Amino acid sequence: MTRAAAAGRAALTDAKCVSLRLPAMALLLELAGCFGPGAPLFPEIASTVPPIPADRGRIYFYRENEPYESLSRPYLYLNGEVTGVSIPGGVFYRNVPPGTYTISTWTQGEFPDGSKTAALRPGDTFYVKVESLRSWQSGNARYLRDTFTVVLIDPAQARGELTRMNYVGAADSL
Repeated sequence: MTRAAAAGRAALTDAKCVSLRLPAMALLLELAGCFGPGAPLFPEIASTVPPIPADRGRIYFYRENEPYESLSRPYLYLNGEVTGVSIPGGVFYRNVPPGTYTISTWTQGEFPDGSKTAALRPGDTFYVKVESLRSWQSGNARYLRDTFTVVLIDPAQARGELTRMNYVGAADSL
């Protein structure tokens, strides 16, 4: 092979690498966004969270970022109505009127006592942690059903866990 042919082949190989490198980089950046929110950590914005309105209570919803568990984003419900979406590694809150709430999440697999009931008074704050139990229902290594459950967490424990969460928003309703 002549020197000119070798140089031409090297230039062609470099061009192919560059043309493949750009889509690969774009794909990696897109996938990185799927593995957790790009939102600020909750401690960075905690001082900006407004006080609870006098006629409302507040419910924080959060979920640990467990990459070996389900990365699905199940709906969360208050009394059967969608109130938000559970994002791995994310936290959000809802200010809601006082009352008794059944708190639940979408799930494929059934888990005993997977929903919780809480009586919220004006000024109360509850912390609801979404747990992913992917291996709760499985079949001969052929499938794993996304199983989610909600747990009411002690405020002191929850405040410690929120330091690792990304703040993904708040609203009084969807």
